[in-house]
Parts: sequence; structure tokens; C-alpha cells
Amino acid sequence: MKIKTLAWTLFVLFSTFSWISCDKDTEEPLSLYDVENNSLELYYGAKGGVTIVGGDGNYSFSTESPLVKAEMTYSNYVLFEALNVGDATVTITDQSGHSCVLKIHIGYYSENIVVAKLDATVVGDNMTVGQQKELKEKALATIPVKVGGGYKFVYTDKVNSISGEEDLNPLKGRVYIYSETYGKEPIEGTFEKTTYKEGDGQNFSYYTYTLHYKGLNRTLLFQEYIGAVARSVEFRTYQLAEDLKEQYKTDYPNVEQVYTSQVIGNIYR
Repeated sequence: MKIKTLAWTLFVLFSTFSWISCDKDTEEPLSLYDVENNSLELYYGAKGGVTIVGGDGNYSFSTESPLVKAEMTYSNYVLFEALNVGDATVTITDQSGHSCVLKIHIGYYSENIVVAKLDATVVGDNMTVGQQKELKEKALATIPVKVGGGYKFVYTDKVNSISGEEDLNPLKGRVYIYSETYGKEPIEGTFEKTTYKEGDGQNFSYYTYTLHYKGLNRTLLFQEYIGAVARSVEFRTYQLAEDLKEQYKTDYPNVEQVYTSQVIGNIYR
């Protein structure tokens, strides 16, 4: 009888151990959902987070970096706020001892604009054809970049964003003007970006960049370029336009409009 009791006890213990072992074997590894190479990029002042999957489901995190503020807003989601630029690491663990390390890189938000075409518009009904041509050439000569050059706007202010680019509200920072070729031999300066709302419902907005460099102050308006041949909602062409009427109205009193167009070929962030 004792032999049967002992055999039954051993069977129960073995079965329990096997069940626990199998359950551990089928447990998914602790990982971060849709986070490539366990790396997260944030803009200074912005927020973003990661979703934890796998492990035993009882998650916690730790970090000693002063660059990020972190909180677990859900049982499997950690939200970060970027407090300064630089690199930070966060260790995420569960109660079973599984862990992974998240690398966070915090940089400034930037806009990169490559110019594909230069143009100028002169309007004046009482101007001669020769005067219009002469003024157009003068206006074109004021553009600080050539085709293939461009601008890099780096926003050193904090950005206000949790998820999308449409929530960003940067105001000022550093500008790099590439006269000949984008990315090479920049002229450095500063800029402010101002957003304007129009319409009763303020459902239309446009913005300007005011550049300061080499003792100059010039304002570029970002707007649609209507000189493009093919236009549609999906494929619009945009420009940086500069109003030069005040600069030339003394020499050309009959001028009604004169502005330059730096047509944008590519813009990326």
C-alpha cells in the first residue's frame, strides 16, 4: 500500500513539474511591439511610448537618465517625454526575470527643403516690357540658393507632440542655407516660424520663415506654387515666396507686385 501511495505522489509531482515546465516553454519572450532594434527616436519636448508584449505580463521599468520622464500609463505601455537631447536607456522587466533594454535617441525636430526651380513674378500694367524683364532679373539675383541647394531648419525650441507631425508647434531655431548643393558648405543663421490662420472658422493656415543671417533679415512664405503644369490635391507643388515690392518700389514706382519663388522639389523631416 505504501508503495502505491509513494508511486502516486511521485506521479502527481512529476505531472505538476512537467505542466509548469511546459507553460514556461510556451511563454513568449519579453519584447517591444513594432520597435525595430529596441530603439526609439523622440524629438526634444515630444512624447512617445512603447507597448510591451510577451513575458509573464507583470511589467516594470527603470531608468537613471535625466533626459526622459517615464510613466506606465497602462499595464503594458510606457510613455516617455523627452526633456533634453541625447541618448538614454530604459530597462523593462517582468516578475519572472525576463528583461529587454530600450535605447532612446532624442534630437531636435528639423525640416529639410531642397529647391528644384527658381522663378520670379513682376506685375505692373504701367511698366514697359524692358522694365519688367530688368526687374525680374534683379529679383532672381536676390535668391540665396541655386537649384539643388536648399534649407535645413532645426527647431531648438521644444515641440508639442504626442503622436503626429500635425501636432508639432515649433517656433524658432537654427537655419542652414545651402547655396550650391544641399548638405554642403552651409551659411548658418537663425529663424522664426510664424503660423497664420484665415477664414471665419480659421480652417486655413499658412506660415512664414523669417531668416536672420549675415546681417540680413528676410521673410519666406510657404505656399502652393501655381506655376506648376500638373496640379491635383495629391500632387501639389509648393514654394518659398519672398515679397520684394518694398525693396524696389522707389526705383520702379509703377510696380504692383514683385516676388521670387523657390519651388520645392523635396521636403523631408
